[in-house]
Amino acid sequence: MEQTLPDRVDVVVVGGGFAGAATACFLAHRGITDILVLEAADQFGAAASGLNASMIRQVATDPVTGALLRASATEIRHGDWADPVEARWNGSLLLTEGERGTPVLDAARAAATAGLDCRIVDRDQATARVPLLAAAHFDHAIWTPGDGVIDISALLWRYLRAAKRGGARLVTGCPVTGVEVEAGRVAAVRTPQGRTACRVLVDAAGAWAGEIATLAGLAPLPLTPYRRHLVVTPPQAWVDTSWPLTWHLTDDWYFRPEVGGLMLSPCDQTPCPAGPTPRDPAVLELLAERLAARCPPLANLPIQTWWAGLRTLAADGRFVIGPDPRLSGFYWVAGLGGHGMTGSAAVGELAAALVAGGTVDGGIARAVEPGRFLAG
Repeated sequence: MEQTLPDRVDVVVVGGGFAGAATACFLAHRGITDILVLEAADQFGAAASGLNASMIRQVATDPVTGALLRASATEIRHGDWADPVEARWNGSLLLTEGERGTPVLDAARAAATAGLDCRIVDRDQATARVPLLAAAHFDHAIWTPGDGVIDISALLWRYLRAAKRGGARLVTGCPVTGVEVEAGRVAAVRTPQGRTACRVLVDAAGAWAGEIATLAGLAPLPLTPYRRHLVVTPPQAWVDTSWPLTWHLTDDWYFRPEVGGLMLSPCDQTPCPAGPTPRDPAVLELLAERLAARCPPLANLPIQTWWAGLRTLAADGRFVIGPDPRLSGFYWVAGLGGHGMTGSAAVGELAAALVAGGTVDGGIARAVEPGRFLAG
């Protein structure tokens, strides 16, 4: 990657994960080509964007999030892209139980009305797709055939290459150490490699987004990074690689096929500061206990590898996309809360449109604007 920083650019994008890469990509699509993407790590996708479960899931209980996920998944799968991305479109089964499942069942009905191919199925229909669910506790499932598992590195580089072809400069190993402000607007960023003046700064720094805002003299928005663990088993003879990703939304666990075995998570969510994410062995006990009680065939599986990553959520659970009303030229693309990969195309497109002054869906833009946390 390019390491010599220019003296001046139009837009600096801080963060080279899905939020920043997709924003740079769609800025380039709009003809804004004087872009500098700064990634603090030595490689792109080293943090949350490279540590997630690679699952595209389109049904969400929040209607705004759901609309963005559907639009994004359609663009990822069917858009006119130069770079192919490998994916397995095996669908998803979202399991629900009791009254706690009502919100997601309602969300599925709304998504279907909006055009998503999804439907509510009973236990027998779900078990026909994944036979081990005969031993699981659930009442209904939401079947979405257009969901799946995607190569996250290839998808990230699809955005980065498109941005670079459009003129963006990509720099790794370059943390932002300061943000200069003049006359109430962003003026420049400072890094160990030097200073670059800019008109716009896009804060797409994931778990570090609040730190970038602080450098610009802004009080951080209510964004919290949470740790979540993923576990991968060795290959298992009984695993069918055609199984859909299966997520029990009311019990909080999921699994999907992964190189002949399974990837699983207990959907743990513990506040954790930005930075290297230590593993917690207690999570393995949590997963084993939860599965033993709720889906015995998945309990006590051998573990081949496991890791933890960060998901950054806003206080109200919605994305944070758009200009900060306190500082001209400062834009947020943050709080994607584990939906960053699925939502990347729509998030990048919305952010780019807002930076460029283009036409956007006013209802969605207002719902995700950073200023909602500053009113009053």
